[in-house]
Amino acid sequence: MSKSFTGAAMLSLIAIPVVGWWGVTAHSERAAWLGIALLMTLFVAISGKSIIGRWPGILVNERNVMSLARFQMTVWTLVLVSAYLTAAFYNIYIGVDEPLAIGVPQELWLALGISTTSLVGSPLVLAQKKSQAPDPAALAATRAQLVLLAQPGGDTNQGRLLGNSQPDMAVWSDMVTGDETSNGAHVDLAKVQMLFFTIAIVAAYAFALWRTFKFAQPDGITDFPALDDSTIALLGISHAGYLMNKAVPRP
Repeated sequence: MSKSFTGAAMLSLIAIPVVGWWGVTAHSERAAWLGIALLMTLFVAISGKSIIGRWPGILVNERNVMSLARFQMTVWTLVLVSAYLTAAFYNIYIGVDEPLAIGVPQELWLALGISTTSLVGSPLVLAQKKSQAPDPAALAATRAQLVLLAQPGGDTNQGRLLGNSQPDMAVWSDMVTGDETSNGAHVDLAKVQMLFFTIAIVAAYAFALWRTFKFAQPDGITDFPALDDSTIALLGISHAGYLMNKAVPRP
């Protein structure tokens, strides 16, 4: 990691409490939340650029492709951690006795657990396919189609898993295409569904947090908004389908 990137990363971290405290003292909790979230995003981007060589480097997995599981975990982390810090700064500013005692609903813990399961479970499910020899005809057809579509990736493989030889070959479309040598040039419907559910649920919860900061109570922010049980069910079904789809053998 170069000194310039290290300095920029440190500055973004130092700026987080400064921006958060400025926002709550100016009675603009929403501005504080957005500022903290942007600074955290900047730190993540700088880390990816300095380590992987790509600004979205945090999304690139060990096969040098963009990972949907990494994307959804990163988005949840940025939204929730920035909101927690903002609520803590607000509670400190108004003099709450226990400023860090911010209740996190059980449903939100379940949502985070489901997301973590996909992040951890995805490599485990795909691990057995690394030792399986790919079908030569399918591999050749997939690479030919990627060349036809002017896609830079797919020049290497780990068993039946398609990958890239360099991190800079990762593209955003990796998050919605297949993982294997037989479907790497095709859209993966399970990934598309999970992407849509992730964006919709995170966006809706971010709006709920926005209202929480807009109507912050004078006795402090002690609870985060709850998620509906049906939302958790949809999220669980989406992630289950995502993992099961990865486990299905494709000749």
